[in-house]
Amino acid sequence: MKALVYGTGAIGSLMIHYLCKAGNDVTVVARKKYDSLRQNGLVIRHYFQRTTTTDHPKIVDKAPDGEDFDIVFSVMQSQQQKALLDVLATLNTKLIVLVGNNLEADYCLDYLKGKNVLFAFQNSAGRREDGKTIVGRMPVTELVIGGLHNATSDVDLQIIRKAFAVNGYKITATDDMYAYYLCHVAEVMPYAYMCYKTNCNIKQLSRGDIKTIMKASNECFNYLKGIGINVRPKNEDKFYSGGLKTTAMFLLYRLMSKTVLGRLMIQDHCENGIEEMRYIDQEFEKFRAKNIGAPMPVWNGIREYLKN
Repeated sequence: MKALVYGTGAIGSLMIHYLCKAGNDVTVVARKKYDSLRQNGLVIRHYFQRTTTTDHPKIVDKAPDGEDFDIVFSVMQSQQQKALLDVLATLNTKLIVLVGNNLEADYCLDYLKGKNVLFAFQNSAGRREDGKTIVGRMPVTELVIGGLHNATSDVDLQIIRKAFAVNGYKITATDDMYAYYLCHVAEVMPYAYMCYKTNCNIKQLSRGDIKTIMKASNECFNYLKGIGINVRPKNEDKFYSGGLKTTAMFLLYRLMSKTVLGRLMIQDHCENGIEEMRYIDQEFEKFRAKNIGAPMPVWNGIREYLKN
């Protein structure tokens, strides 16, 4: 299968690795990292697995003119996706997948009208260091994928599964990626706000800070449900509303704050991706202004750490 990928950050690099591992014909559009990737290949340090891999996809500085692709992935920070839409609109491909938390997905979908477009989120994280990508991932990397407000067609899902037909990569189809994005904001942003409280040193977070994070997430889930947003993944809100699941999540968040797990999954991205954090914050506030719902006093209070 012929795949074209835009984006060689921590998320995109890992996706490229799995596409190569699955035996696809992979072309990567790289600009800033063009020389390094051409000379050294795509080098990834899989931190928790204590392994290093090197892949050699075809590296170009722009999409080949007139070439057909089975699938195109745009793996960009949220605020960067819109800048690539003009290019994506010209490509010859059966399927375009926009990967990343995208609160302007409706705009992107409308702009690419006439193209077959899906939205996705890959559960991994990491950072660039000394010419290679340091990736934090679980034993199985998950790609959640679907239409913006509808389920993935069987044909498209077959294309995706074929592209990632490799051990260690899991495809999870969902019927409402926009709801997934909003629910992801509910979980991620409170931890990000509190990360900025500590100047991106989450080891300084106290037990009380972790409880504040979880209260803010619970507020946001209640707000979203109150305005008719489906919780995706289903029942994800139960991790914040009390009981054994909430206790388990508190312990996980506490563990993350004290170990390298939190550094890779939260701290590094907050430190290096502050533009994206500001973008998500601003876009979500626009959403709240248009969709009045339950109050979020704890959330509103910790947002100030990002502003400062």
